[in-house]
Amino acid sequence: MRKWKGMLCLMFMVTVGGGYLVHRVVSQPASFIRKIDGLPTGQYWWLVDAYQGRLFVVDMMGNKIDITDRNKLNLDPTPPFYVARINPDTEQVVEEFTSKHFRAIAISAERENRPDSWLAEEFDYWVIDEQSKIAYALKPIRQDEWSDERYAGVYVIDINTRQVKKFLEISPVSFTLALHPNREKLYVMTQPKEAEVETGEIRVYSTASLDLLKTITYLGGFCILDAEFNQDGSRLFCSVEGRGILVIDTINGQLEHWEPPFDHPVDFGIEDRLIIRLTLSPDGQEIYVALREGEARGGVAAIDTIQKKLVRILDLSPTACTSVVVIGEKLFAACLDGVYVIDIPAWRNQR
Repeated sequence: MRKWKGMLCLMFMVTVGGGYLVHRVVSQPASFIRKIDGLPTGQYWWLVDAYQGRLFVVDMMGNKIDITDRNKLNLDPTPPFYVARINPDTEQVVEEFTSKHFRAIAISAERENRPDSWLAEEFDYWVIDEQSKIAYALKPIRQDEWSDERYAGVYVIDINTRQVKKFLEISPVSFTLALHPNREKLYVMTQPKEAEVETGEIRVYSTASLDLLKTITYLGGFCILDAEFNQDGSRLFCSVEGRGILVIDTINGQLEHWEPPFDHPVDFGIEDRLIIRLTLSPDGQEIYVALREGEARGGVAAIDTIQKKLVRILDLSPTACTSVVVIGEKLFAACLDGVYVIDIPAWRNQR
């Protein structure tokens, strides 16, 4: 059985948060919550992901692998993955297919005629400098290898000429990259080594010289699953697998001090549930995170980025929530039993 700490390092991590809570909890049913129809019935390790407004739901275990049937559950992901494309306006499943990819940018690239579509042939994930047409991409060493050594570094590629300009050797590297909005810095999340699981690194590279500018270290490690900039790029919000959130001050190149101990992810005192993945509200004033306790008690939480505190929790499902994404004024949250849609303005009014 291979190790899980690469692409799927979030799945079976169980830990307990602690502390105090100051927030409002809302449980279903509520008028601003809906569940998307048309997905397979049962429980699946869904990942909801979006690229340029296109919304996909992926079975991260394979092609409709119901995890309630333990006889069929393979501990390694088995491509091709089942994918459902959802219209975010109508909230309907409009297309079902399989793909060897699990991230929206790659899924959409292999199905569309885009300048970067050819990358989907070899690479799992990439971020693009649209002005210079440079891609920073992750290529698996072996397609069937899902351990913490799936990637050996980052390929810097000219999309038009398909030339590899440089290979940034970083091992092991996580599956999260973030290109600063001003295109001057690339943030690469490393995969904490098993022997040093309490320490993680975020490496910052100059996109002009491709030199390493800085290494930001955090404790209470495990891999970073999501990283998203606020609108002006002054902050980079990162979700650390099962541990909480890190906030990077990109101007000063250091972790922001939200709550002691300052070099650890912040869990906001959420008891018994893990913070898994994150996304930002359209105005950047709130962080939304997926919550779970093992494979149960799925919900989402809202964190105020100005007050730096937890303000709301919304219980969604008796099954775990695994991922979240925002499109327009809607928050899409994947749980094991399906995908839920939350109207953000109405939820905010529940304060």
